[in-house]
Amino acid sequence: MATILVLTHPHDLFRSRHFVVQALFPHWTDMGHRVIVHEGTANLPGADAVLLHVDRTVVPDDYIDALGKYRVVLNGTTRDIGKRVVSANLVGPYDDYRGPVIVKTNANAGGMPERLHEEIARRKGEPPRAPVRYMSERYPVFASFAEVPSELRLDPDLVVEKFLPEREREGEQWGYCSRHWLFFGDRERCHRILGPHPVVKGIDMIRRDAVPIPDEIRAARARLGFDFGKFDFVLHEGAPVLLDVNRTPTLPANMSAFVKAGMEELAKGMAGILG
Repeated sequence: MATILVLTHPHDLFRSRHFVVQALFPHWTDMGHRVIVHEGTANLPGADAVLLHVDRTVVPDDYIDALGKYRVVLNGTTRDIGKRVVSANLVGPYDDYRGPVIVKTNANAGGMPERLHEEIARRKGEPPRAPVRYMSERYPVFASFAEVPSELRLDPDLVVEKFLPEREREGEQWGYCSRHWLFFGDRERCHRILGPHPVVKGIDMIRRDAVPIPDEIRAARARLGFDFGKFDFVLHEGAPVLLDVNRTPTLPANMSAFVKAGMEELAKGMAGILG
């Protein structure tokens, strides 16, 4: 059986948070594997496989360099998952685009992971880094690109993206949909949630349905080099639109039965990776 190393950053607060990968540990142990969680790149232990699990948009170079000593590396090519890398629908500050747009942080999850890292570094007295813009993930939507203030268009920490929603009627009201694909190796699950707001969140969910994964989204996974993670996307007028990717997806503190039921199946994806 294998030793699986999960490589984290000391500022991730890995052991006190609720990451999807933690829910896989008991199943891997039941399969006979040994799981090691290691913070930082010093004194790295030996392992049969290593999973890069640093909760930052851009992984520091020393973590990428450290992966080279391992035979099997998961998510080793996911160094940068910012919107400028992921999105195919960005609008430049001087583009002639007339449709509705949404303003987001280039950083993943509204910049919250970077904000957490900065706060912990400050408490430890570490040298300050350049701050990353934080924004609530209720990103603002503008009816037209012309309405976006210039300070937002020109902010290097922000991106302006075409707003390409998926809409569906629920009773007398029109709602917004978002699709979420969670995968580990060859095991996966994908569902669509319907909510009342343009930026769909699970807390607002009206309905959830299992849905297939379009070939275009699978191709994006291959291009970005993901072995494990979560992709958010929509079908806008029938065309797949990738919104966000995450190499360190989290779970609700109290896992719902729906979520918990899928963890054992997801954990089986390790077998195909180890070979």
